[in-house]
Amino acid sequence: MIARQMKIVALAVLLTGALTLQAQETEKNTISAIYQNALSSYESYSNLNELCMKAPGRLLGSPASKRAIQILKGQVGKQNPDTCYLQQYTTPSWRVNSPALAMVKVGSKKESLNVVNLGLSVSTPAEGITGEVLEVHTLSALDSLGSNVVKNKIVFFNRAMDNSKVTTFEQYGGAIDQRAGGASKAAQYGAVGVLVRSLSTEHYDFPHTGVSRYKDGVTKIPNISISTNDADKLSMLNKNNKNVKVWIKSDTETIDSTRTANLIAEIKGSRHPEKIILIGAHMDAWFNTPGAHDDGAGCEQMIDVFRIFKELNIKPENTIRLVLFMDEEMYQSGSKAYAALVGKEKKTHIVSIESDAGGLLPLGFGIDAGDSVINAIKKQAGQLVEYGIYNTSRGHGGTDIAPLKQFGIPLIGLMTNSQRYFEYHHSANDTVENVSRREMQLGTAAIASLVYLIDKNGIR
Repeated sequence: MIARQMKIVALAVLLTGALTLQAQETEKNTISAIYQNALSSYESYSNLNELCMKAPGRLLGSPASKRAIQILKGQVGKQNPDTCYLQQYTTPSWRVNSPALAMVKVGSKKESLNVVNLGLSVSTPAEGITGEVLEVHTLSALDSLGSNVVKNKIVFFNRAMDNSKVTTFEQYGGAIDQRAGGASKAAQYGAVGVLVRSLSTEHYDFPHTGVSRYKDGVTKIPNISISTNDADKLSMLNKNNKNVKVWIKSDTETIDSTRTANLIAEIKGSRHPEKIILIGAHMDAWFNTPGAHDDGAGCEQMIDVFRIFKELNIKPENTIRLVLFMDEEMYQSGSKAYAALVGKEKKTHIVSIESDAGGLLPLGFGIDAGDSVINAIKKQAGQLVEYGIYNTSRGHGGTDIAPLKQFGIPLIGLMTNSQRYFEYHHSANDTVENVSRREMQLGTAAIASLVYLIDKNGIR
């Protein structure tokens, strides 16, 4: 009797092992098929070109943003999702009525500067503002100078991104305070305007924009970004001459109420339609850029996940929900609107995955979750190491999915080789030509593969 039971146990172990090996082989073959399909396809890159050509400068509330919603909805519709709809909501918005202008004056000589409005900046008077240049490298420098020195000046924050840092996002984080908070700091001491060195790793004539913030109770003064080349030029002029002055002009406007939308689509789960794996990116881009890397590529990668699942006849057990968010760049109103929907739906989100690090070579995934979930996802992603996805670890999930953390939903962000990202970021240089189709598609394949593995195996 004991011998018979031992044989049954041994047979069960062998059968389980055989089934496990078969499942692993199936997963391996499916992942290979996903990569082959993604790398062979030009549809997503063509879609990116359509989006960037027909809807550049698709900032929240702009006509281009409305075109972008319809373009992307049409692209999603071609993948025959089970559902596709717009989540309408209302939010404030901000717009540029005419491009920012700036000119440096040294004696009788005048020279134009390459500048761009920073997000949420106020306007100058119609005739512009002229002020003597006060160059500083830190916000704290203004504290030591005080109102006697700063008053009526145009403060020039000229701290470059630190190229000794290996990680470009660390460089960015080390310089962003002057863009985000420089205007309010300067205004506290009576400055009339601010110029900020573009947050770029290289020397270019392209000025880079981005959001700036004003502190409550502090006078709002115009806040303008200057290209790295012209920042160097202005600094040299200021060092070699006395009483260097800059004239700046900007025309912007805040709109109290704007009607816009997130785009949501789903492939329904065959076993657990009530459980959701979210994949997302953001539709909006700054007014001065086609937004190819940020974040047109992310949108097209996520749409392409749907195409790959459909073409390979991968039928997910759980619902795959695509969310293309509006307004990541300024107020994050789209992510807040979606989080409100999640709170009302009471559906289970297994994970949320975001692509917002450019259509660059993928290296892995950053995970914002508890240790057990991180370890489970790292185990799944281990199957992608042979495809170059070797750096999956605790990290940043993404701005659009960040509000979902309040519900205990794991956040996952695609990590890319970002060494060239800040050559393009928030500038007119962020064009389709600067996106490698193959690198973008490798990112798509990595996302699609991780979605497939989590759908099959879960995260526990």
